[in-house]
Amino acid sequence: MSRALLETSTGIFRFQLRVPESPQRGHDLPDPWEGPEQCHAGFCLFSNPEAGGGLSLITTPRIAHLIATSKEIPESTGIEPEAFYEAEVPSKGSGLIANRTIRKGEVIMQRGPVLLIQSVPHIDLEPGRRLELYQAAVDRLPEPMRSRFLRQTGDTVYDKVEKNSFRVFLDGDRKHSIHLGLFPDVSKFNHDCRPNVHYRISDLTHTTVAVRDIPAGEELTISYIYGLKPRAERLEQLSEWGFMCTCPQCALSEPEAGASDNRIRQIKMLEDEIEELVAKGAPLLRPELGARLVELYREKRLDAYMAPALTRAALLYSMFGHEERAREYAREAVGALEREVGPRAGDLGPMRALARDPKSHWSWAVKVTSGDKKAAAAAAAAGRRRNGTLGARSGGERARLGKGKREKEKGVRG
Repeated sequence: MSRALLETSTGIFRFQLRVPESPQRGHDLPDPWEGPEQCHAGFCLFSNPEAGGGLSLITTPRIAHLIATSKEIPESTGIEPEAFYEAEVPSKGSGLIANRTIRKGEVIMQRGPVLLIQSVPHIDLEPGRRLELYQAAVDRLPEPMRSRFLRQTGDTVYDKVEKNSFRVFLDGDRKHSIHLGLFPDVSKFNHDCRPNVHYRISDLTHTTVAVRDIPAGEELTISYIYGLKPRAERLEQLSEWGFMCTCPQCALSEPEAGASDNRIRQIKMLEDEIEELVAKGAPLLRPELGARLVELYREKRLDAYMAPALTRAALLYSMFGHEERAREYAREAVGALEREVGPRAGDLGPMRALARDPKSHWSWAVKVTSGDKKAAAAAAAAGRRRNGTLGARSGGERARLGKGKREKEKGVRG
C-alpha cells in the first residue's frame, strides 16, 4: 500500500492511500472496528472507539478498510508547555489565546478526525435519513470525544458538520474520494483573512503552525478560505459559514479596501508575468521581479502564503547567477514550505539543495549569457586584485591557495 500527498496553496491538502483492487469487505475490519451498519446506496456507518480517542466513518466499505488497516490515525498532540487557552473573544464568542510567545514555525496543535463523511451522502441523502445517520455516528463516539464534538458551533449534528468540517481526500483521485472531516479542537480557531496560524491536513492529521511570532495575549486565527482574493469575494465566500467577517482586513474603509484589492491584483498580474516570461525565455525577465513579488506578499501580510513567492524569487536569482540572494531566498523558502506544506512539500528538497549550494543547482546561471559570465569573472578578478593588501607576492600565494582549496572541495563533492 503506497501513500502520496498532493499539496495545494490553500491550506487544504489531500491524503491519498491506494488500496488493493480487491480489498476485504467492510465487515472484515479488524477489532475493535464495528460496522457496516445503517447502509444506504453503498455508504455505511463504521466506528472505532479507540482510534485516536474515537472515530466514526460514513463511507464505502473500501475506504473503511483503507482507514482501518492504515497506521496513520494520529493521537491528539499539542506543544508543551501549553501555549494557548480558550477564552471569550469580543464579537466572536469562544476563541484561542496565546498563553506565551509562540515562535514562527512552532506546531501549535495536531489532531486526528473524530468523524469522516463521504460527500455523496452529505449532499444526496434525504435530510431526515441523513440526520439520523449523523446522529448515530456521533452516538458511537466515546466520552469525552462526543461532548467535544457537540460543543462545536451549530444547532444540529448536520449544522455542526456544515460549519466546522474540512475537506479530506481519501483513496487517491478515485470516485468517492472527497470526505468531510471533523476536528473539534481545531474548530476553536476563529477566522482572520490575515491569520497568524496556518493549517495543513496530511495522513489524516490536521496540523496548525504559527506563520509569524505571536505574542502572549493575541488571538490565534486561521483562514477558512484562500486569502489572495478581493474583499468582496472573501466576504461572499465567508457568508457560507453564516457570519460577516469583521477582521481588520475586511473592516477597511472603502478607499483602503480598494487599495488593498489593487495590491492583490498586482500580485496576480506579477505572478502571471513571471510565469509567461520564464516560459517564453523573454529578455525582460529579471530576478528583481521575484524580489518585488516577495515584497508585495509581505506588504499584504500574507504570512500564511509565502512559500510560492519565496521559491520563485530563489529560482530567479539563481537563474541569473546571484549566489547570495538565491541562497537567502531559498533558506526562507525552506522555512515557509515546512510551515505551509509540511515535510512532503515537492519543492522542499530542491530549495534545500539551492540553499546549500546554488552553483550545483539545475537553475544556476541558466539565464546568464556567455558574455555576461566573462564580464562577471573579470569583475570578480578585479575585485580580488583590489582587495589584495599584502603585495603581489602575498596576493599570488593567496590566489594559489584559494584555487587549490576550491579544486579540493570540488573533488570531494564529485
